[in-house]
Amino acid sequence: MDLNWNSTGAKSYKVKRSVSPGGPYALLASDLTSTTYTDTTVTNGVTYYYVVTAVNEAGESVPSPEKSIKPEATKYTGGLLDRLWLKTGPAVNNPTGTERVMTDNDATTRYLLTPGILVWHTFQSPKEINSVIIQGTGGVTVEFYDANDNLLSSYTPITLDGVESLPTPVKNVTTALLKKNTNAFVNEWNLFESPSAKPLSTVINWIQAGDRTVDLYWDSKGAKTYNVRRSATKGGPYTLVANTKELSFTDTTVTNGTTYYYVVTSVNEAGESAPSPEKEIKPDATKYTGGLLDRKILKTGTAISNPTGSERIMTDNNIATQFVLRGMAWYNFDTPKNIEAVIVNGSSGAIVEFYDTNSNLLFSYTPAQNDTVETLAAPVKNVSVVVLKHTNGFVKEWNVFGKAVEPPVAAPLNLTAAGGDKKVTLAWNSVNNATSYNVKRSTTAGGPYVTVGSVTGATYTYTDTNVVNGTTYYYVVTAVAPAGESAPSNEASATPKAGDVVIPPEEESGDSAILVITLNNGTEKEYDLSMNEVNAFIAWYEGRAAGKGPVMFAIDKHENNKGPFKNRKDYILYDKIITFEVNAYDNGKGGNGGTTPPVNPEDPSNY
Repeated sequence: MDLNWNSTGAKSYKVKRSVSPGGPYALLASDLTSTTYTDTTVTNGVTYYYVVTAVNEAGESVPSPEKSIKPEATKYTGGLLDRLWLKTGPAVNNPTGTERVMTDNDATTRYLLTPGILVWHTFQSPKEINSVIIQGTGGVTVEFYDANDNLLSSYTPITLDGVESLPTPVKNVTTALLKKNTNAFVNEWNLFESPSAKPLSTVINWIQAGDRTVDLYWDSKGAKTYNVRRSATKGGPYTLVANTKELSFTDTTVTNGTTYYYVVTSVNEAGESAPSPEKEIKPDATKYTGGLLDRKILKTGTAISNPTGSERIMTDNNIATQFVLRGMAWYNFDTPKNIEAVIVNGSSGAIVEFYDTNSNLLFSYTPAQNDTVETLAAPVKNVSVVVLKHTNGFVKEWNVFGKAVEPPVAAPLNLTAAGGDKKVTLAWNSVNNATSYNVKRSTTAGGPYVTVGSVTGATYTYTDTNVVNGTTYYYVVTAVAPAGESAPSNEASATPKAGDVVIPPEEESGDSAILVITLNNGTEKEYDLSMNEVNAFIAWYEGRAAGKGPVMFAIDKHENNKGPFKNRKDYILYDKIITFEVNAYDNGKGGNGGTTPPVNPEDPSNY
């Protein structure tokens, strides 16, 4: 508890306290030469009554007028600014005043923050700020600076009366300040290395259901995370189904026809808030679900080039809600689609239009029946934007049905990568109708990738020698056919380094080899293979030794096939191999004449 009083020129001062108005008072401190005193012998929740007397050689004055106060731990306390004097002025290097109304733990007092005036505090040592609280009017911004006055980060609070976690903790903060471009009142302000209070409770602002799916959206309260809880009984008890940093969640663990009850709580290091008001929903498969617009947010406006709003009432699988459409509503697909059918439930006069990636109109369709799935006379191909037009009518539900445009050729599967000395060896599965393969590389997981090589459609391995030891490379492979290039394969990565051996140089001569594998039970397996197949096996083995790739490798037995079988394969487990040797030779046919590499891995149940 902090006390301050006006100086009377006394030699010293005495501070007295009572738990009853009017006294009697007990002496807390005497011989004080300053005009401030901090009482640390108080109990939260108890109201105390204070007086101060002035003392000189002639005696003690009458008590000051009594002041009462009740200490409490609140959401405004426990931070770095508790009861501190803050500086004010036009710039941090030009303070013109001080104040502490914003740090007094009393939300009934406030400070008027005006344009051009800053409020700040400079710490004696750098701090890491995790969360903030501001109680007052909106639009106030908090800025964080380091010891060299460099701006580290800025944050505009959302709730204006709750502890809010920063998106990322700000380190090495020396000065924190408040600013506002217009007049704003600030009642309380504090900063936390770790929040001392829970965040505010949130509210579910949108909930919708589809086929075995429920979508929830809620208001931001500046929490570190949010807990989504669900019950099959109104009022709970609730089971935790998700913890997320996002402001939305899609629950795919629901059963059609069952009514569910949801609440969301806000969470930070200090704990979990009270739950939001409960929302109920029942997922179901209807004639409005299973399409390309299921639960999508549509843009609205008078032109595709000028969206003026958004809405999702027409795609929420709920005919109890409706949207008045005056102009257009549309959706842009991530990839072109083939549209085969439509449904519109609403007033007559609606028109559905389909556009390509260049905004060319492909087809226009006026539904013949309301609230009915209608199959188009012919699929509309390569649709990038689908539009619903109405001059002035209501729409309850709208959906379109079709298929995504398939890649012209399948993507390669089971790409593996193994690093050697200044090289990376890749292997993948063959693709029907592929005339060649493009090998693409990046130094970042997920790309972007640059094409570093190409091989023929009969080649399923590639050795990249344009690499630097110690650098991790990420690869994908695409198949090329007359119809075009496929989607990329799975990503595989490897780090070349000296001492690693993927394919010994002496084994690279010849186009075939006898591969002899010794298993841990003493069994030897011998295979007559093409060098492509041997290289793929070695790449897989080295990848597994580095902890990457599948645990099982399939080897085609080729000429050893017997009886009515189309093919026979041996499945080799990595941890069963003790050693193997490769004996290369040149038979002029590529080893059994085979061009198909081993499948890596395969499920034996497929045969």
